[in-house]
Amino acid sequence: MQKVLISAAAIVGIAAGSAHASESATAVPPKAAVKHHVAAKKVAMRHKAHVPADAQAYQAQAEAPYAPPADLAAPLVPLARAMNSIGLPAKDGSLTYHGVTVYGGIDLGLGYQSHGAPLSSYYGSGRNYTPNAANSHTQVGLMPNSLSYSNIGVKGVEEIVPGFNFVFNAQTTFLPTSGNLSNGNKSQVVNNGVVASSRTSAGDSSRNGQIDNAQAYAGFSSPTYGTLTFGRQYSLTLDAVIAYDPMSASNAFSLIGFAGMTPGGGNTEDARQGDALKYRVNFGPFRAAAMYKFDEFGNSNRNAYAAQFGGEYQGFSADVIYNVVKDSVTTSSIGAGLVTPTNVNQLNGTVSDNYAVMAVASYKIDKFKFYAGFENIRFENPENPLGNGSPAEGVQLATVTNNAFGSATTKNRIVNIFWGGVKYAFRDNIDLIGAYYHYNQNSYAVGANAGCSSRLISATCSGTQDAGSVLIDYRFSKRFDVYAGAMYGVVHGGFANGYAPVANGTTGAATNTIDPMVGARFQF
Repeated sequence: MQKVLISAAAIVGIAAGSAHASESATAVPPKAAVKHHVAAKKVAMRHKAHVPADAQAYQAQAEAPYAPPADLAAPLVPLARAMNSIGLPAKDGSLTYHGVTVYGGIDLGLGYQSHGAPLSSYYGSGRNYTPNAANSHTQVGLMPNSLSYSNIGVKGVEEIVPGFNFVFNAQTTFLPTSGNLSNGNKSQVVNNGVVASSRTSAGDSSRNGQIDNAQAYAGFSSPTYGTLTFGRQYSLTLDAVIAYDPMSASNAFSLIGFAGMTPGGGNTEDARQGDALKYRVNFGPFRAAAMYKFDEFGNSNRNAYAAQFGGEYQGFSADVIYNVVKDSVTTSSIGAGLVTPTNVNQLNGTVSDNYAVMAVASYKIDKFKFYAGFENIRFENPENPLGNGSPAEGVQLATVTNNAFGSATTKNRIVNIFWGGVKYAFRDNIDLIGAYYHYNQNSYAVGANAGCSSRLISATCSGTQDAGSVLIDYRFSKRFDVYAGAMYGVVHGGFANGYAPVANGTTGAATNTIDPMVGARFQF
């Protein structure tokens, strides 16, 4: 069914593109409209009337077949609207009709991983681009969704009254190698009962097979009063990661893009939130935002809220975000020998209340743009524990752990995340980018239960995860670019829990991986 939906969406996009080409070749202004233009020009030249700024702005948004001088903008607004009503293509070449735009993209590469897992048919990124317990073998082959997710969507803006618009956006992502919708939980289900070294690429995700696995929202927007939207939306922390990560939250070149702990404020499933209300507003050089997530499962305790404040000045931009998620769930596959006919399609879940503070900044000077970010995340046991059989996104939880953080044997888990990098515009269409990412966590085990001095590493031990990446992106045209790059990642201590031990009892070489690759991306 998922493949059928994607195929249908692709056919719609192709049909829209064909209509676009046909109209571009044949459409000419009607005689009445041309007469109106000539008459308006004569009147304007005779009276030299001044056109208000708001009329000029309105004209700039209209999809007119040609752009008149600014002093003729007001008389030609009716002409522009008339031309748009007969279905002429948007001036930017997008698939836009009556203010509704169909858009999308395909991203596919070819590469090598020193330690990786086989390609997944469901996992949104397709590959484990950073160290993972399943990454035990060299991998060479297709690397999907490396720079950005393959996607298709529809969005629109419709003016209700001057200065007040209705807006909407709906988008889904998929794997170009299989045609399946991105589905992190399904990728873990297929690994139920399989030993780590034999698993395919998989992981928890906020994209779990929904037709709107990326986003689906609608609302109202005003330059004066801000934008208010409701639906499935990016969290404020995900918005910030996309804006302040030098690698723009890519899968193959960004640790904070691939691993959703950072944009999710603790857990990747919270990077995108359904039934969420988001408000953004600008005032002078400053901006503010707030977001509240109503529970999708009918339990008023499973909610989230966040607030943001920031601004821009002479090339410098910064934001601070506070984010809280109640009853956040991290899912994982059921281990070998533990699968039964009852739980074969379920997953294990760990529940926590997460509190995160993020501070991000960037500075642009000449051809350089510098980025830096920090996030502190505190994991606590949930105030309202969940029971076995509770629902998560697209799956049911077989067993639930509610006491992983702050019990008789553990303390609250604290994770600090740092990143920085630089983007250099070598040419107008060529970017050179470098980035570095670092995670560290405390030892949150208590007393004799710590086990951190033993040869078997526990998840509760202190640990670090590091990654460095380089990328060159060459844009051949507005819609097509090619890229080449690599990311090296390594884990230590508690972050290496579950990795296969070698003879001396420590974790093996699979705790690191490097993934050089080349790829191409087409966007419309």
